[in-house]
Amino acid sequence: MILRYVRVETVAVLVTAWLAGALGLGLATDAGAVPTAALMALGALLGGLLLLIRHSLDLADRIGNLAAQSTRTFETVRRVEADSRKELKQTFGQMEALQNLNAILPTSDVLPATRGWAASPDLLLALVDLVITERPSLIVECGSGASTLWLALALRRFGIDGRIIALDHDPVFSGKTRDFLARHDVLDLAEVRDAPLESFSLDGETYSWYARTAWEDLAGIDLLFVDGPPAATGHQARYPALPLLNKSLSPIATIVLDDLIVPDMREVLPRWLDADPGFSSEILPLEKQAAVLRRT
Repeated sequence: MILRYVRVETVAVLVTAWLAGALGLGLATDAGAVPTAALMALGALLGGLLLLIRHSLDLADRIGNLAAQSTRTFETVRRVEADSRKELKQTFGQMEALQNLNAILPTSDVLPATRGWAASPDLLLALVDLVITERPSLIVECGSGASTLWLALALRRFGIDGRIIALDHDPVFSGKTRDFLARHDVLDLAEVRDAPLESFSLDGETYSWYARTAWEDLAGIDLLFVDGPPAATGHQARYPALPLLNKSLSPIATIVLDDLIVPDMREVLPRWLDADPGFSSEILPLEKQAAVLRRT
């Protein structure tokens, strides 16, 4: 109330009115100079007291706002500090994984980017390790890119009698992948197939996935890496991979599903496991999280 109604202008008017009233009362009653002056001084004192109270309340309000702003600032600083620590830890982990990749598979030409939504170095290292230990004869990738090259380099480096088939709906991106494969002289080990998206009906729902003509000849898939299509192409864009390619998998097939940090992608995993209880899964604590599925 005081902050709302007590203003300097209001107090000045009230004090002026008080002084005039006190002076008029003193003259009318012939009270004398001292009582009249005392009454007039009381008005000025009350006015000053009101202004002092208002100033104190205003100052307290500002201090309260400052405290709230300071609290918000400290919380922001703590969040930034936590995010920075997490980012530094992730960056160090990716650099360490990339260093390991280069040690295992030394190269002498330009390499594709591994940041953003490309396969991260930690995932690439996990994939290369699977290739080295399981020595797959046929690797199929849903989506092409850095992983296509690194997997081909692993096949060549360790003399594994296998090949890679990568499906990609984007002809520009698939062309860039072929260029990298050519520069590293592994086109004999990896093939990138242009596979425009088409509609498939699964479990009463319609999905956009790679054209059937691009994969219907595949059989005996030992390693299936699902890193496409992108989430932007449709709801649960990667769900069709297992229902459509299940019959093409070998009895010892391993499946890797990337980008589980994306909620839409994360929903795919339990649907796969519910539809095919013959698979078990392991979550890899990678930058963008991935799941490895194997037959039980």
